Amino acid sequence: MSTEVTRTKFQKFLDQNLWPMIIVAILAGTVAMNAVLVTVAASNPPQLMTEHYYEKGSNLKEIVSEKQATVRTGWKVTASVAGDERDLVMLTIIDGAGLPCDSIVGSCSLYRPSDKSLDRDAAQIMSMGNGRYAVKASTPLARGAWECVADLNLREKHFRDRISFFVN
Repeated sequence: MSTEVTRTKFQKFLDQNLWPMIIVAILAGTVAMNAVLVTVAASNPPQLMTEHYYEKGSNLKEIVSEKQATVRTGWKVTASVAGDERDLVMLTIIDGAGLPCDSIVGSCSLYRPSDKSLDRDAAQIMSMGNGRYAVKASTPLARGAWECVADLNLREKHFRDRISFFVN
């Protein structure tokens, strides 16, 4: 004697169509996730492009000669934040012979790659002695990655480059 289990219409439908439904669900989920990613990307532009980028890049020979002049100085420039207020950036400048560079004049602007609104205008560097210089920011720097765009001069030597540093 066997008892036959009666299956509902829904169970019979699932028996016949389970795999096609799984495939359709995976495809629909993929499309939905892509739509979310496109929406988020379109509403949050990267802000990494500078104003008038074409005009700034059109003088390639000047840019290359400026970079070569920077390399010829032989200077190694590092930047870091000093103190807990996070408004003082310290530059350390070492020449090609490994000695501290003193008597340098110039300016430094602070650039936040991820948020243009946090950028700081150029400020004159202040000598602290022994190859160390300070740049005072108008307000404390936000935590994260920063770049110091240094424009430094010592007699005929000219250094212009970006120095990356991190604010904790």
